[in-house]
Amino acid sequence: MISKDTTLFLVIIAAALIIVTPLFAIESKSISDNQLNQLLKNVEKNFSKIKTLKTLLTQEKNIALFSEPIISTGFCIFKSPDKLRLDFIEPFKSSLIINNSQIFKYEFFQDNWQKLDIGNKEMMLLIMENITSWLKGKFKDPDLYEICVFKNKNTTILLTPKADEFKKFISSFELGLNHEMNGLEYIIINETKNNYTKIQFHNDEINKEISDIIFEGSKDKPHPVSQW
Repeated sequence: MISKDTTLFLVIIAAALIIVTPLFAIESKSISDNQLNQLLKNVEKNFSKIKTLKTLLTQEKNIALFSEPIISTGFCIFKSPDKLRLDFIEPFKSSLIINNSQIFKYEFFQDNWQKLDIGNKEMMLLIMENITSWLKGKFKDPDLYEICVFKNKNTTILLTPKADEFKKFISSFELGLNHEMNGLEYIIINETKNNYTKIQFHNDEINKEISDIIFEGSKDKPHPVSQW
């Protein structure tokens, strides 16, 4: 059973390698290499203007055996270049923090916060560092992924892992850009047997002052964050 405090990302640990058709592939068309390079250049330039980000998130976990998706809500806070915090608040409370290549996780259980062991620290750190890179508009990493872009009403970046070790966990990431091409609208983690997880971002606050203290991980509980 996957620990609920790491549902957002560690849910992929349970996935075996089965290539899943991207959800958008039937309706969208891929762009040429020249168009891809120009688009990625423009997107990185746009994303580079974001120094801090606070956004609410809704996670929809779709499991083929269940008739209804599992819905969780929370928030994401990012401070360039290397601070990221992901919290769930409903139906459970948890916090996952990366701060200058250090990673911390907490879970609220029986009315108390508990600091937990990281477990597979290297894989967790890799995933969190990838999320941090994407929030900075850095999507092209030829050592890790095959990359292609599909355009329809919106622009979607498809990242397919190259490394065998990574392929054991996920088949692909789909990253949906917003209309302004300066932020992420959603992330889809394609897993196995038609299972997938979609994280939708909304109510963004960009370039507002964010204190470093909320990324502190040395205490027994995460620093409280005011809702917005």
